Amino acid sequence: MRKPTNGNQGNSIKTYRKELLNKKAELLVSLGINFRRVANVERTSEEDLVTVSHDESLQLGLNRVFYGQLRLVESALDRLDLGEYGTCARCAAAISPKRLQAIPWARYCVDCQDTAVTGQVQELGSLAMQY
Repeated sequence: MRKPTNGNQGNSIKTYRKELLNKKAELLVSLGINFRRVANVERTSEEDLVTVSHDESLQLGLNRVFYGQLRLVESALDRLDLGEYGTCARCAAAISPKRLQAIPWARYCVDCQDTAVTGQVQELGSLAMQY
């Protein structure tokens, strides 16, 4: 089992847990608000249909983003429970306390995150070239 970071710069595991739980609550509220907006939209006339469809599309897009963030936060809480929080999932190095302060749900150290993003961009580029 990996050892969690101790937050050398003043952040303890308790503080990270609190931040993650606050973010989770914020995301759940945002998801609830957006779902209610989509569900309560009144379709009064054909002319409004384009506007309503556009608004629904935006709200559903926001929900996808919020849900993705929620999954990352819940994963970080699971890592806290397992004692793996603060350790890079790729290289097993400690994630810097500065990074965890900025992004408490971070799974990767900065170097591995850059590598993952670069790989995704290259993969998307090669997929686009196929079409």
